[in-house]
Amino acid sequence: MLSTAILVTSLVGYASAQAPPPTAVRVDAARMDTVQERRLVTGELRAVQRAHVATEEPGRIVEIPVEAGQKVRKGDLLARLDDKRLEIELSRLTAEDQAASAARDERQADLEWRERDLQTLQDLSKGGASNPKELYDAQSQVNIARAKVKTAEFAIAVIKGNLELMRKRVADMRIVAPFDGVIVIKLVEEGEWLSEGDAAVELVSTARVEAWLDVPQQFADAILGKQPTVAVNIEATGQSQDSANLRAVPNMDTKARTFPVVVRLDNSAGQLAPGMSVTAWVPTGEQAQQMTIHKDALMRGPTGAFVYVARGSGPDAPAQAMPMDVQMMFGLADRVVVKAPGLAAGDLLVVEGNERLFPTAPVIPLPRDAEPAPAEVRSGGPGPSTPAVNGQGG
Repeated sequence: MLSTAILVTSLVGYASAQAPPPTAVRVDAARMDTVQERRLVTGELRAVQRAHVATEEPGRIVEIPVEAGQKVRKGDLLARLDDKRLEIELSRLTAEDQAASAARDERQADLEWRERDLQTLQDLSKGGASNPKELYDAQSQVNIARAKVKTAEFAIAVIKGNLELMRKRVADMRIVAPFDGVIVIKLVEEGEWLSEGDAAVELVSTARVEAWLDVPQQFADAILGKQPTVAVNIEATGQSQDSANLRAVPNMDTKARTFPVVVRLDNSAGQLAPGMSVTAWVPTGEQAQQMTIHKDALMRGPTGAFVYVARGSGPDAPAQAMPMDVQMMFGLADRVVVKAPGLAAGDLLVVEGNERLFPTAPVIPLPRDAEPAPAEVRSGGPGPSTPAVNGQGG
């Protein structure tokens, strides 16, 4: 309790004499860890799905409600062709189907009539009151009537098949999106004629993209047949994604001696586009000592990534937040492997509260897993305090 009172008293005295007051922050130590060595490779983003959406039917375009850059969902209308001729043919086939059904009913009725006559003659024949020729003729008439019914049913089946095909052709006059995506090229305009197989638009998927990486052949043992995690950096946006959703293509480029590794990335935010260049850190299978820091310590500024290091400025003054540039290599769960010549194992990096700091800002470093700091200590006012880490904080 005495040491706590002394710390609070010293902070209050410092706050009264200096501005601004020290800020309580969470810190985590940089450390050297044994990690799997990784190497930098390059590649590009490609769409998971890309299609020239074509028509299955020839015709004149009467509507094309999309433009380049427009997002569409699966099933949305991309273009509509003139279907009047097909609608007329559909109406004709519908009438033929109705006529064929009526003819079938007529022949079914004739069959039933012939079957009743045959039954009557058969009953008379049992009593010896019928002519055998009449019986044979009646049986033949029944057989003929049955054949006519079957012929009518076959005719109906043919017409219904033609009807189904015509309905499909009418539906195909509407060109729709085969998957969710973005229109990248609009290839036709209203009034143009499309032949069978001609494309109306070029569509690329947006929800997911793939990074195609060129990996040197000496790293094949660490990747082929395995499922390692690969850290992919998108240079255009500064984003980084770790993904184990990859597939290696065992097809070596005989000139470059590389093979492609395809990494599936999430693009739900829509910020990634096919053609963007990427770099990635792929495992080599080797183990090495690397400097790692907690991922929450990373900040981004105009010149790149940096961290705030909490370092003491004197025996009677709190620690100061000193910015230090770092080069991020690749991620490891909640830590990041970095290169930073001025960073040493054991340095305390601000992981909570760093977004409100400025260079040389006075801070009170608190362990990352410590209890929350009292509001009075954060503001520099009187009140109970939490002991500083490693004696820093005045």
